[in-house]
Amino acid sequence: MENNYVRLLKDVSKKDLLIVGGKAANLGEMIKSGLPVPEGFVLVIDSYKEFIEFNNMKIKIKDLYKNLDNNEYENVKRISKDIKELFQKGKIPEKILDEINQNYEKMESTQVAVRSSGTREDSPDTSFAGLYDSFLNVHGKEQLHRYIKLCWASLWNTQAISYRLKHNIKDNNLANAVVIQELMKAKKSGILFTANPLNNKRDQILINSAWGLGEAIVSGDVTPDQWIVDKTKEKIVEEKITEKRKMTVCNDNGTKLVDVPYEKQNKITLDHSEVQNLIELAKKSENHFEKPQDIEWAVCDNKFYIVQSRPITTLFPKVETDNNEELRIYINFLLIDKVMPEPLTPIGKDIWVKYLKKILPAKWVKSAAGRIFVDITELSRLRRWWEKLRDNSYAMDPLTTQTMLKVLEKNKDILKQERRPLFKLIPTLFSFISPSFLKFILTSMSKALYGILFPGEKVVDKAYEYGENQIKSLKQRADKLTNRKEKIEFIENNALKVYYYIPLQVLYYVINSITYLEKAKRIINKHLENKFNLSKVEKSLPNNVTTEMGLELLEIAKKLDKSGEQPQPSHPEIKKFLNKYGHRTYLEIDPGVSRWKEDPEYIINLIRSYIDNKSYKKRIKKFYQDKEEAEKTIQEITINLKEKGAHREAKKVKNLLQSYRKLFGVRELPKYIMSQGVEVFREILLDLGEELMSEGRLESKDDIFFITFNDLKSEVKLQEIALRNRKIYYNELKRSSVPRVVTSKGETFYSPDVSRNNDEFDGIPVSPGIYEGQVKVLEYPEEGTKLNEGDILITKATNPAWTPLFLKIGGLITEMGGPISHGSVVAREYGVPAIAGVSEATTRFKDGQIIRINGETGKVEILSEKI
Repeated sequence: MENNYVRLLKDVSKKDLLIVGGKAANLGEMIKSGLPVPEGFVLVIDSYKEFIEFNNMKIKIKDLYKNLDNNEYENVKRISKDIKELFQKGKIPEKILDEINQNYEKMESTQVAVRSSGTREDSPDTSFAGLYDSFLNVHGKEQLHRYIKLCWASLWNTQAISYRLKHNIKDNNLANAVVIQELMKAKKSGILFTANPLNNKRDQILINSAWGLGEAIVSGDVTPDQWIVDKTKEKIVEEKITEKRKMTVCNDNGTKLVDVPYEKQNKITLDHSEVQNLIELAKKSENHFEKPQDIEWAVCDNKFYIVQSRPITTLFPKVETDNNEELRIYINFLLIDKVMPEPLTPIGKDIWVKYLKKILPAKWVKSAAGRIFVDITELSRLRRWWEKLRDNSYAMDPLTTQTMLKVLEKNKDILKQERRPLFKLIPTLFSFISPSFLKFILTSMSKALYGILFPGEKVVDKAYEYGENQIKSLKQRADKLTNRKEKIEFIENNALKVYYYIPLQVLYYVINSITYLEKAKRIINKHLENKFNLSKVEKSLPNNVTTEMGLELLEIAKKLDKSGEQPQPSHPEIKKFLNKYGHRTYLEIDPGVSRWKEDPEYIINLIRSYIDNKSYKKRIKKFYQDKEEAEKTIQEITINLKEKGAHREAKKVKNLLQSYRKLFGVRELPKYIMSQGVEVFREILLDLGEELMSEGRLESKDDIFFITFNDLKSEVKLQEIALRNRKIYYNELKRSSVPRVVTSKGETFYSPDVSRNNDEFDGIPVSPGIYEGQVKVLEYPEEGTKLNEGDILITKATNPAWTPLFLKIGGLITEMGGPISHGSVVAREYGVPAIAGVSEATTRFKDGQIIRINGETGKVEILSEKI
């Protein structure tokens, strides 16, 4: 009989993925590679489609599913239950039953495992592992038919629906294949990872093992024995034998969880020869699939079987290095430099890499997962540099420097052994020195000197004038570009200026102001015994382009509310605002991200929310009150110092604090100027995108941001490249966390040890004040409409695009950043209590919780769950 709905596992491979699903395709590949796999067959995708059509279920599912308007658990659960009932009542067509029965009868054992095999399951970019159902110890045709329907129905499990909603995966043409495989009545079984998922190391294998079937491990009912193995040396580096109290065994109704006999509970499940056997199978599987594998194995009749092998999708991509033997340490550059955990678009990453290679040795600059990593190995050999890392008071993200120290300490012996003689480092040191770099240093020093000599409005005007002139010159030169080659070269040649030279030279005008507050504090504490709270002096700073932007939004809301008008992009006040600030956006250092002037919805929604809750009144009033209080505090400090007889110190402190207030706000100007330069690059790239569209090489002009400069210089069609890169980019945007430090071995380090005590969490205090309020966790600033007045905003990190939201919140918690990062500076200016560096804050806290934050100690306390 010819099979239309059934294929033997030994006859399928990865080319049949869309017919048999990921699990079955992988099993077929494993058989072809010579791995021991239990025999079986697969019910192909068409059988699911035929079942749906035969039972007229497509319209019924669509009708039920159209009511799913959100991802709330109870709503998804109800829809899932209703859809699954349709499957249970449905009948499998006779022509499919005949093929199932015929192949089932040919199997040596009537006891089988029935497993779902989805087309998206076990793919490299998405993992539906654990979302679809599998059933063990199924015996007899009646049971087999019932469990096949349950596997089909598991496409509509609550967790599967939620996963698709979260990852924006369409439900069109969904279908599950079903694997029917001989059941291994395992005496022991487990899971094996060919790369260590605990630390991301590709040169380690992690093995878990327990008694009975593997279900007890997967479900978490037992803590398995564990081995960590050096993959290259095939040597056990860590062995942990646990107390295994439970195991899964077969019974008449399928499987059940039972107690492990007492004498076996503490007994080792694998001897060293068996571990060696698994190592060989692991390496064979990884070599065949050419990527790290998550493998399920079982031992039956003293023989090892592989029942599943799929890619490990949770690993952070490895930084490619020239020498895999030598340890290299890399820091997440944009995380420590810009407090930016998100990925760059392909063209944005290309520009940043080209720029960094002009100031660093080219081999030091790497990328992975859309992030840029810089090699710090040579610096790490210098013990003096370790001391600088320990003094991280001026770090943009102190947790990154702490993580670096943790990595260095762990690898100090290797770093010491590989230390180069000084003369071998001289070429590397000289590579930093170029004529343009020397010119930059000299001009920067002159600007810093100007700031010391004229620490007032004069230097502020100079900083603004310099930045504006540089951008004006950049735009004038960009307007004269005539062809593709000139436009590409313009971006490549000016990236260094836009991202480094211009912003840093603007900053150098006011660089000395960073020390003014500390200098004043030391003098005050010496004479006045900590009497004054200098945080008041940090509020409502003048000359801060970011806080001025927030104030302008409040004033617009005030005017529109008074006139009864609704905010519209065409309104003169909003047009004026966008003309000045429209080059800004979320992730504004990336030319691939659209600007506010292109999509002003975020700004419109903000103004509308200010009008709706009338928050502009309180916020405008508070800004000017804080300004008066700051000036009053300086006066009081001066008077108190004079009363103590410290007249000279009184004058010095007054000058320091007044200069601090005039100059420190200018620290926000460099990024404002940088983002204007990035907008120039964006406009050039969009012009190039239109050219490629007209040539039929791109679908839309925006696709230009999802190719590289090499693609741009080629003559090939770019549609598929752009589509693939878009998908990768948006998957990386959704990555819940990214490492601060990685090594050439693939090892990842996300943060130093997280401190937690019951319902208390520790972070870095960055803006003083104690506040209790309701949690609101946001991923992007565009979600700001969810904020209520006085909420405590929790997010990964902030940049200027978040600033307008600070006008609504009562407190701020970020996973990244430190005292001088953007969010912290602005929070202090607005008088918003804030804590940075709270690891995993966006997953630890939930919307609606009531928490207390202490911006002076860095403590976060959960007071109650959802109100």
